[in-house]
Amino acid sequence: MSVFASRKTAGALLLLALFGPGIAEAQAPLPAKVVAAGELPGSVGYVTVKRSPNDVIDANVGRWDTPYPYPDTGERAPGLQPTGFSTFYVDIDVNDGGTAVLSYLMQTYDAGVWDWYDIYMQTPDGEVQLVTRLGKPGRQYGTYWTSPRVSLSQSLNKWRNQRVRFVFRVQQDGWGDQTQGQVIGFSLSNCPVPPLSPITDPAAISFESGNRIVIDRLVPAAQTGLACMKQAVAQLGGSWSLSSAYRPPSYQTHLREVWDRWKLLRNNTNAECSALKSQVRSEFQGHSLLVSQRPAAGNPNAPHARGIAFDVSIRGLPAGHTVDTVAASCNMYRPWPVNDPPHYHPR
Repeated sequence: MSVFASRKTAGALLLLALFGPGIAEAQAPLPAKVVAAGELPGSVGYVTVKRSPNDVIDANVGRWDTPYPYPDTGERAPGLQPTGFSTFYVDIDVNDGGTAVLSYLMQTYDAGVWDWYDIYMQTPDGEVQLVTRLGKPGRQYGTYWTSPRVSLSQSLNKWRNQRVRFVFRVQQDGWGDQTQGQVIGFSLSNCPVPPLSPITDPAAISFESGNRIVIDRLVPAAQTGLACMKQAVAQLGGSWSLSSAYRPPSYQTHLREVWDRWKLLRNNTNAECSALKSQVRSEFQGHSLLVSQRPAAGNPNAPHARGIAFDVSIRGLPAGHTVDTVAASCNMYRPWPVNDPPHYHPR
């Protein structure tokens, strides 16, 4: 024990002896603490929870194991979906305060009028609604839909020295078009910005490790167009830099999350956020992200995830030639030349 630590301990003991426990304990505020988490009694089931030793919690709420089998006819698929709420909860002793941070998303084959996702708090003052009836817009069911991954932070300071409960529930109508809500990285912090979610998908881990150019998973038309454009640029004496081809949806989700976190942190001077800010800055720069361009969502139907797109920067073409004339000669084109100029698709 250091001399400083010894004196600090001795000082606390002296305060305790002179003034009682309240004064001594005031020297070290007691942070908020998770005291329980799991499936709420009365839930219809299909709740899975992962809780790390440092109380970072991930949960899936609602049955999600079978795509809806009748998207063309819309008929009922008995046995594939429960009826009622699948419900997950987290109980917190707020103590001296803090902030709950998390991300959430929903995926479904149903429409939001029948299946939805709610997030709310139960407090001594009553319920606090955080997300109400999140669902697929409209009434068309049967096709896959996912919400964006959204970050959420909630100050607990109003309920110091009390207990609050976070409730995450997914309504399911028993039709067979399954719905799931996700709780991602629920944790308690004095920084109101959620930490980055861990990467678990092997393909995304490979990308994060630097193996980011995957050509062999492009569709044949994109592979042919890529080879043709590369050869054409070389013959014209230009330069070529390929930055992306196939990308797994989970990696794309990571890129968007890094961008979203940096937007929240880049002007944040809160000392409690300094470590997270440093981490996110490193990720943002390492992925060569642009402040002006938010990455696309991690949708399995997105162009890079489907293998129909690649990103390439072309420079030094001679007069009379442009990137678009080169692309056209190879049966390729840029769908968003202003907002995403390096991005190419097959025609």
